[in-house]
Amino acid sequence: MAQFDVYPNPSKLQRADIPCMVDIQSDLLSALPTRLMVPLASRKHMLAALPRALCPPVQWEGHSLVALPHMAAAFRVKDLGTSQGNLRSKASELVGALDAVISGV
Repeated sequence: MAQFDVYPNPSKLQRADIPCMVDIQSDLLSALPTRLMVPLASRKHMLAALPRALCPPVQWEGHSLVALPHMAAAFRVKDLGTSQGNLRSKASELVGALDAVISGV
């Protein structure tokens, strides 16, 4: 597992609205049995005026998604399955969005 890897949402009930999640936990904490994940929600289910700094847009496999760092949660590694790719190119935006949740900046 690596920071910024993308995984399918393990919740079948939420997968239509939140198809996948991105791992934002530092690789320095890889010994932990959990990873901190940020949901990537379908843009069509979001308000048009989402604050971009808080909810950065993400293109993934042809879908327009929105990161929801205010809904970050820990998931057990064994429940995540196989990585579908990586969003390291969006690292700055994702970390900045999480910082906005924590510090309000």
